[in-house]
Amino acid sequence: MQRRVRHRWGPAVVVTAAFALAAGSQGAAVALPGKAPAADREFTSSFESGDPAPYWLNTVDTGRGGGKRASGVDGGYSTGIPGNADDHVTGLRASAENSGSGEVKENLVDGEPGTKWLAFESTGWVEFDLDKPIKITRYALTSANDYGERDPKDWTLQGSADGKDWKTVDSRSGESFAQRLQTKTYDLAAPAEYQHFRLDISKNNGASGILQLADVQFSTGDDGGSTPPDMLSLVDRGPSGSPTAKAGAGYTGTRALRYAGRHTAKGRAYSYNKIFDVNVKVTRDTQLSYRLFPSMADGDRDYDATNVSVDLAFTDGTYLSGLGATDQHGFGLSPQAQGAAKTLYVNQWNNVSSRIGSVAAGKTVDRVLLAYDSPAGPAKFRGWLDDLSIKQAAPERPEAHLADYALTTRGTNSSGSFSRGNNFPATAVPHGFNFWTPVTNAGSQSWLYEYARANNSDNLPTIQAFAASHEPSPWMGDRQTFQVMPSAASGTPDTGRTARALPFR
Repeated sequence: MQRRVRHRWGPAVVVTAAFALAAGSQGAAVALPGKAPAADREFTSSFESGDPAPYWLNTVDTGRGGGKRASGVDGGYSTGIPGNADDHVTGLRASAENSGSGEVKENLVDGEPGTKWLAFESTGWVEFDLDKPIKITRYALTSANDYGERDPKDWTLQGSADGKDWKTVDSRSGESFAQRLQTKTYDLAAPAEYQHFRLDISKNNGASGILQLADVQFSTGDDGGSTPPDMLSLVDRGPSGSPTAKAGAGYTGTRALRYAGRHTAKGRAYSYNKIFDVNVKVTRDTQLSYRLFPSMADGDRDYDATNVSVDLAFTDGTYLSGLGATDQHGFGLSPQAQGAAKTLYVNQWNNVSSRIGSVAAGKTVDRVLLAYDSPAGPAKFRGWLDDLSIKQAAPERPEAHLADYALTTRGTNSSGSFSRGNNFPATAVPHGFNFWTPVTNAGSQSWLYEYARANNSDNLPTIQAFAASHEPSPWMGDRQTFQVMPSAASGTPDTGRTARALPFR
């Protein structure tokens, strides 16, 4: 936990001031305390380097009496096989993947068996980079959703300290999966401690020119150990995978705040964790906004991770969750109200905003909290928070024309794995035969525009071309296309699709 002097002026300051006045009346030279600092008008953080960092990590808020504002929740979240270390994976490379349909390498570590990696080859390899050397004692593979003949049959697992010199740590041959979405665990003959691992599949179960796998898990062999007593709230690299977001990143940037825990009670359980120490004055036009990524834990259809919201503690002892604030959809801005609203999609980033000035004008925000509060359990939950903002936002003015409300990018934060209406940002006159559209994947004739999942290393989408398209739907594909792309390069530009791409927000 980071430690520094907080902004609050409590009883100790009052006592110090009284002592100073008393001493001054007797002729002693003393220094009087200065005025309390003026409140800020805004606060923002995306948890990147250079942004305000959390003042508290894994720390439950306390009430006026000093008691923890938590019950029935601990930090014992885990998913997959015991000792699963996939949270340490920071990068992947593969011999091939089916990017046009979203069947990409990142799906191997997203913890969702319903997604998969697919390559149009009978053999293939995937390399995994970890954030540090990890000693693994076993690993697990999960078969994909269909066609068992595409499953791996023979493979070698290798480890490397530098990603170049590889040493074999396990080999298997003649393997098969009796069921779809089946997880099989394989023990190593001896523990292997490396920062890079490579799964090299040399044979599948009979399919011609196609290979697939749902998940790969690396395990330290830890079957439990001590359980953190409180809900986790800490900064990391973001979720491992999503059908509509870049893996291993926040919504913007490369970091996010992770929350995770176990709901151990049968009835209600809650934990209000404090994150930031702030001093922000709320006015009539103050708006709170943030991005939330609730994760589905092992296919749990109760969506427990959606029972979460940002809460604000005010200097007068009140909390935003108790003031009747609502989000942009009109639903209550409290953890249980957000969960009951069913507006938060799991495994995706969701925008949440609230004009808190309508219920809290004149108050001063003292602490920013991230709260889990669910009416029933037991359950386990995990998710991420990003792009937290408390700032002034004047009410939007009505547009001059109804056409000004048309937004061509609406519904385009999608992919071949999750569609919001098969949309891409096409522009044309009414009943137009051809469309003009930006293109993020100039090599695709189907999902030619994906806003976030294929972002660059800075987590920014990139334009590879502007195209005249006759695509009626990504599922039907394009019928010829003409592409142009301006260049920011000096001299002769590189015409390669990736090299010529320009980032945007």
